[in-house]
Amino acid sequence: MKKPIGLHVQVLGAVSLVAQVLIAQGCSSSNNPSGTGTAGTTGTGTGTAGTTGSGTGTAGTTGSGTGAAGTTGSAGATGTAGTGFGQPACPTNTAAGVALGKGVACDTTMGDPALCYKTCGPVKTGVKSEMCMTAGYQEMSGCSFDPSQNYACYKIPTAANATCPAADGGTTTFGIPQASQPCTVDQCVLCNDMGGITGGNYLDSSGASKPGFCVCQAPNTSGSRVWSCSSNTAWPCPAGSGC
Repeated sequence: MKKPIGLHVQVLGAVSLVAQVLIAQGCSSSNNPSGTGTAGTTGTGTGTAGTTGSGTGTAGTTGSGTGAAGTTGSAGATGTAGTGFGQPACPTNTAAGVALGKGVACDTTMGDPALCYKTCGPVKTGVKSEMCMTAGYQEMSGCSFDPSQNYACYKIPTAANATCPAADGGTTTFGIPQASQPCTVDQCVLCNDMGGITGGNYLDSSGASKPGFCVCQAPNTSGSRVWSCSSNTAWPCPAGSGC
C-alpha cells in the first residue's frame, strides 16, 4: 500500500526548518554573545605576617675612672705690716698664748714680732715699743706721742679745776679719781687729788696711788663715761703739740 506523498513532504519540510533554526542560533551565539559572564572566584585565606625582630641591643660601655683633682691655689701674700707712727701694733698675746708685755718670753721663729707697739697715755693717745730680746720683751720707758697730733686737751693747768670731784663737797679738798671708774666732768678737764695740777695723784685700776692725771672719757658703746688716767711720764704735755 502506498503512503501519501504529501505527508512525506510535510515531514521533510519541518525537519529542514528545525535545522535552519538551530544553525542560526549557533551562529548567533558565536558572533554576538549576550548575557553577563560569571565573576571569578574571590581568593581566600590570610597572608602570613612577617617575622618580628628579636633580641636586645647591647648597652653602651659605662665610663669609669675618677677625674684628677684641681690644682690647689697658692696662698695669698702676707700683708705688709703698717709703717706709720706706732706701727706695727702688738698682738694681744704671744705665740705661746701669754699676754704680750714687759719681760714676757718671746720667740720670733714662732711668729712673735721682733718689734711692735702698745698703746699708752690718756685715752690711749700714745705708744711704747716692745722689742723681743733674749730675756723677753724689753719695753721702752715713758710714752711716745705722734707729733702731728694736737694735745691741747691734755694741757696741765696752773690752778686747780673747781669742777673736779671734791672730797668734802666744796672746792678746797678734792677726791682722788680712779682709772676706769665713772665720771661726769668735761672731757678736757684734768683732775687728781689736787684738782689736776702738777704734784697730784690718782688711783690706777687696781687701786694703787700714782702721781699723774686723769680725764673723763667720752661715752663708750654702752653710754658710760669713765676716767682715763696716766702717770706724769706717760702724759703728752707739756712736750706734746698744742700744750
